Amino acid sequence: MKTSSPASSGGSSHGGSSHGGAPRRPGLPRRQFLAGAGLAGAGAFVASAAGLGAPEALAATRTGASRQPGPATGLPGLSEVWRWEEQLVRFGTRYTGSPGHVAYVDWLAAQLSGVPGFSVQTDRLTFNRWLARDFALRVSVPVAIGRSGPVPLTYYYPYSGQTPPGGVTGKLVDLGTYPPLSGYTPAFWAPARGAIALVRTAPPVFDLDLGQTATGGYEPGKTSLQAAADYTAYAAALTHPAWQGIFEPVPLLDARNAGVLGVVCAWTGLPDDEVVNQYNPFTTSYPAASGLATPSDPGCPAVWVGDSTGAELSGLAAGGLASATLVLTADITVGAATETLWGSLKGSGNTGQNIILNTHTDGPNATEENGGLGLVALARHLASLPARNHDMYFALVTGHFQLPQFTQAIPNPRNAEIGNGATSVWMLDHPAIYQAAALGVTLEHLGATMWTNDPVTGQYVPTGGPEWGATYTLPRDILSLGNTEQAAYLAAVAATNASGWPDYPVAAVRPAIAFPVYLGEGSPLYAAGLGTVSLCPLPTYLLQAGDAQHPQLLDLDKLDMRLMYGEILTFARAIQALDAAPASAL
Repeated sequence: MKTSSPASSGGSSHGGSSHGGAPRRPGLPRRQFLAGAGLAGAGAFVASAAGLGAPEALAATRTGASRQPGPATGLPGLSEVWRWEEQLVRFGTRYTGSPGHVAYVDWLAAQLSGVPGFSVQTDRLTFNRWLARDFALRVSVPVAIGRSGPVPLTYYYPYSGQTPPGGVTGKLVDLGTYPPLSGYTPAFWAPARGAIALVRTAPPVFDLDLGQTATGGYEPGKTSLQAAADYTAYAAALTHPAWQGIFEPVPLLDARNAGVLGVVCAWTGLPDDEVVNQYNPFTTSYPAASGLATPSDPGCPAVWVGDSTGAELSGLAAGGLASATLVLTADITVGAATETLWGSLKGSGNTGQNIILNTHTDGPNATEENGGLGLVALARHLASLPARNHDMYFALVTGHFQLPQFTQAIPNPRNAEIGNGATSVWMLDHPAIYQAAALGVTLEHLGATMWTNDPVTGQYVPTGGPEWGATYTLPRDILSLGNTEQAAYLAAVAATNASGWPDYPVAAVRPAIAFPVYLGEGSPLYAAGLGTVSLCPLPTYLLQAGDAQHPQLLDLDKLDMRLMYGEILTFARAIQALDAAPASAL
């Protein structure tokens, strides 16, 4: 369900545990609408966030930030962009439709409303929202077997289910590895009927190079093809927590249908510091016939534990005398409100074509998703230019962290791809915009440094360098021998690095032919036949709601402010070049 309305220039303050589904009242300013939808009661949330100042930990991340104007016309300086990043962190986690998410979208609307000539719109969407409150696990065993008591969890399993406050209790049954080596069928769950199941998920390893082909890149001192080869080697047998939910999510609906009371999912092959607070998966439906959470539906509540904890629980369950109590309480709201923010800067040329700039706004941490900050900076830059050939449309969409409720198939897709994004909903709500578009430009996960599981120590550590800036760069005719998008983007990357701002390592990629993986919110634009320049780095903490040591930072300390700014500067250069290119070249 969707309604559309202009957004006022004033930001509103709201939060609380419930986002009502009241229809928007035509003509009301955005602040009054949100109040009418049941959001005004949390004004203290945003007021306190805005007034927090920079906590010591946040201030420390700003050391050395330049206060000079930006190096491109109209572009805000580094220190201003980094203050935006710190503000994003103060909003907290921004799961779809949560108080922090609503506050962030409101803040973005206020920023874009201040851009000269920018027309701001909002699409109000409704969905069935599930937000976790409490989660815990307790095991009980005879003294002779082991120790009873609380079990350390790494996180809850999103949109899995709910329990009463006291939880659900049953025998702890170890079902072994999922998926089983013998192959999976729903009968896998039968031994845990009326019980709490323990499953140990396989190490999340995927040969990303099978789904992508690197066609160029940038690393200092190397050729474009050498950089592409380095990225291909990196992408082979890539271990990443996100793969678990994307490619092998635990089939909780089958577990529920088999009478399982709840599921304990154990990570394997990864250190606890890497998997702690991972909001995973974000791509699965609620385990009900409808796929939607409702207040009276228990679903199949599930939680995550680390590798060593999973092994310990397996040992306790081996004797058949262990029982477990699983607690996962949640706020479930049918018809909860959430908003996609969008708008445009009109061009002065006669191309008859649009350029779409997009990202999403929901996410768990400082990098997922900070692409909206990049779009605000680019809007200010583009608005300051004396001329633009194309109309520039900006889409900052909601729903990426509840994709089952926020994706639609692109009609008559020109390109096959594995992956779809919440931008598809906005596209089909405004088909004339994308049907007249030549190019889609996507910014996601800015400033990410690389962290990995050290093979020697087994610890989760930084490598000391940036994460690969994998960027889908394709022309509209993907069979064309020319690729203006890639040429313009890599030239912009080189210019950014030559000017003293870092933006490396970078890989220009395209979906492989046999298994065409397109990750991120650029995927529906590609499916619709647009040329794309879609940045989608994949740090291993992409889904992590902060680490165990400093959870309140939401992994802000893993970002490189100069890298983030360099990426924005690269896109400013690339967009200008592509805007000036002949229409036939895009």
